[in-house]
Amino acid sequence: MRVQGRQGGRSGVARTLRMAPVAAVVLAAGLLSGPGSQADEGQPTVEIAYGCAVPDHPSSHASGTPDSTDATPSAGTTLSASVRIGTQLPSSAEPGRPIRPGDVTVETALPFAGLASLLPEGTDGLAGDASLGVRIRQGAESADATWSALTASASTPPPTDTLRLGHTGPAPTITVSEPGGVDLYAAELSLRLTPLTKGVPSTEAAFTLDCAPAEKDPARTRLAHISVPDGTGPTGTPSASAPDGTGAPREGLTVTPQDSGTTGADTCPPPPTTGVADLSQLPEPLPGTVLGPLLPHPGVPACAYAVGLSTVRKQNSSMIINDPAKEPGLMNIRAAMQTQFRTSGPFYTRIDSLGELDLPDAESTFLSFGFTPVTAKASFKNEPITISTGTIGASPNAMPFAVATFFQSLRVHDVKINGTPLDVGPNCHTERYRATLRGDFTSTTGRYINVLSGGILKGTVDIPAFTGCGANGENLDRLFTAGISGPGNDIIMNQAPTCIPGPPRAQCPPVIPPLPGGKTS
Repeated sequence: MRVQGRQGGRSGVARTLRMAPVAAVVLAAGLLSGPGSQADEGQPTVEIAYGCAVPDHPSSHASGTPDSTDATPSAGTTLSASVRIGTQLPSSAEPGRPIRPGDVTVETALPFAGLASLLPEGTDGLAGDASLGVRIRQGAESADATWSALTASASTPPPTDTLRLGHTGPAPTITVSEPGGVDLYAAELSLRLTPLTKGVPSTEAAFTLDCAPAEKDPARTRLAHISVPDGTGPTGTPSASAPDGTGAPREGLTVTPQDSGTTGADTCPPPPTTGVADLSQLPEPLPGTVLGPLLPHPGVPACAYAVGLSTVRKQNSSMIINDPAKEPGLMNIRAAMQTQFRTSGPFYTRIDSLGELDLPDAESTFLSFGFTPVTAKASFKNEPITISTGTIGASPNAMPFAVATFFQSLRVHDVKINGTPLDVGPNCHTERYRATLRGDFTSTTGRYINVLSGGILKGTVDIPAFTGCGANGENLDRLFTAGISGPGNDIIMNQAPTCIPGPPRAQCPPVIPPLPGGKTS
């Protein structure tokens, strides 16, 4: 097999670490969606030991974290970190066809005491992004890629606890021209962290941890093996793009950045100015946890697109909500408007945000009673959305959570039965009902680790009875109640990365995400 390019060590290869500035811890969630997404066949998550160099830092940044002065190692030391890396790589591929890693997760755990001296007084959170070097090998030949702009956010734990950062983001595709197994190995990891105080970033105090695998044995750093059996591939020898995704030619394997998706609005609308967070749907802390008071914050203006599907169980059908192929509504967010932490007992941390979203009308076609085609439009009246993310308990049994809850009502109009209009009146609607969506942390696909990178949220809604349906003295309430109302209507939504328009402007303009299990429109 002829593969040109770098052989042996890392000489001659420029490893680019791209760092996008991160403005603040932000939380966002979208609205209705439908039954489960089609997950790619995933490789197992791999846990790798790293050593992270603590940078030199002015001593004036003394941390306000209690009991951190004596226990904090000095800058210039190396911290031991445990890094879990997950991908959505297939187990096999074809020559000449792109291999798509999908969203990548990089979960880093390291002792918080080793970083406390680098944080300004009053720091209560961290936002950051990561860049992971990846060596790709096929036989004796190799090429380098960089999985960059992976974003994360976290609250600062007590000084004796572990800091956990869950980075996630897209990875470039890989293409090989000839058959033969392909192996991916983790290389250097760079973590850029920005301290937050009540949701406000201290960009002048940002710092970078340069991490390297503690084990030199390649078997200890292998992320995945992909089988590429014999097949008909393209002629010629492909070249690899530069790790920064620019596509600059380099001999070896081909690495191509993923399409970031269609952008929508230029910037964010004003954030919500009123509303109280609804905490009734949160998971309970562990027994013995004593929670501190709710800590209000000014919040960070932000926005994100969220699209999905809403199923009607009785009709065995679904409708697109906030259709990405049309003009989807943009959710405006007051992020990190309050926080809550434990004062004693098992670990607990939570950040709450408020969002507002005016949805465009949704259209649906289904077979009523199994044979009569019915088309209709649905309008949704949404109340403020409470979005909460946090962690319950400590490693190895830590339980992250993401919850979005809100009330809404549904109005049906422009109904046609077998092409014939049916006058249902201007106010054929349900009473308000609650929708609660939760992140699925058992899946490696689309996990809602943090709002900066978005993800999948799922749930079910109970649609109440209809009222006000009909015209000219005809009462159609029972018809719509019998055909639509009831429990167990599945929900799934996909939220794009969050745009923070204020300095230092991150993830803007907001991107319109694909429907769950589909492609970007």
